[in-house]
Amino acid sequence: MATPQRFWIEFDPHAAWFGQGVGVTGFDVRDCLSMVADLVPDGLLPPVRRITADISLAEPLPLNPRHLGVPVWRGVWYPPVNLRTGPIRGIDRRGAPCDYPTPVTASRRQPHPPHRHRP
Repeated sequence: MATPQRFWIEFDPHAAWFGQGVGVTGFDVRDCLSMVADLVPDGLLPPVRRITADISLAEPLPLNPRHLGVPVWRGVWYPPVNLRTGPIRGIDRRGAPCDYPTPVTASRRQPHPPHRHRP
């Protein structure tokens, strides 16, 4: 079985009820989108604008959340839904849309170049 991976998913800001984005951990994009779709009352997700794979929590997120759930558990950790539900075990991809953008990898900060000593 695949290793769970963290994703940051941004939706059309005019259609999304959860604001600027959702943080979710799952086996792949469709797995994550299906868990997010479970949070929407009618199960229909708004258009996906951007998906960032392997998002680092050591760097600032696209927003400044006051609370996060547990990002190592499979499930939605922002908003902190998985604090209420615990890790999600069953896999059901029926709520995931088939049409979504290709995930991009989170940019990593470049290390500073080595300091050169002048003679």
